[in-house]
Amino acid sequence: MNTEQRLHASALLAPRLLGTVSLGRETAAHATKVGYDLGDPGRPSSVPTLLIAVADDSASVTAPGGTDPLVNRYAEMDHAFRTVARRGSRRELAAVLHFDSPCDADVAPRPLTLHTVRALRQGLRLPGNGFGSSELGPALRRAVVLAQAHPEHEATLVVLSDFALLDSDVDGVLAEFAAFPGQVHAVLLGSDASEHQFDASITVTPVHRSDPPGSVAWALFSSLMTHRGTAQPS
Repeated sequence: MNTEQRLHASALLAPRLLGTVSLGRETAAHATKVGYDLGDPGRPSSVPTLLIAVADDSASVTAPGGTDPLVNRYAEMDHAFRTVARRGSRRELAAVLHFDSPCDADVAPRPLTLHTVRALRQGLRLPGNGFGSSELGPALRRAVVLAQAHPEHEATLVVLSDFALLDSDVDGVLAEFAAFPGQVHAVLLGSDASEHQFDASITVTPVHRSDPPGSVAWALFSSLMTHRGTAQPS
């Protein structure tokens, strides 16, 4: 893969890339200037698809010194969604959940088109009624329900987290994660895959502080491209 085109995590960007620093974190996530290109999104999938993105808003991610203290991952997720939506179709659905699910930032499946991608943006922020859960289980089970409610869609689950999980049975939750009825992708913020017990069936994309801008966008874009009618950029 050409490292100039590989796009890496928001949490890792310097504050100057966020534009006006006086903006609130929710606003800043959508105000960030984009200095990278994800490439050609290709043609819409020939089969119905559903991508579910799950975001971790716990203190180990969002607090000063966390893996994404500036919540810039949301700006990069937004860019990935909008890039695909430029050539999206109503049979391609996307949803956004949070570890605090159910919460006011959860967005049910919406067609991935320019007209409806605005609805997804409402979920690309810290929940207003969340408390920063470190438990994946609740959101994971909601994602399974969404996938089961769309049996005709090829489902993909993307979890963006440092995976410092506090579920009562972490091994059990990771087993549920691997058993999700579709493609499974862990975007691992700030640590190495060797530090976690991921099943071999899970695609893992580590994102580090030294990675170039756009890593989170690239990771989400690669999953959005799974069933689309072109090869992924290299």
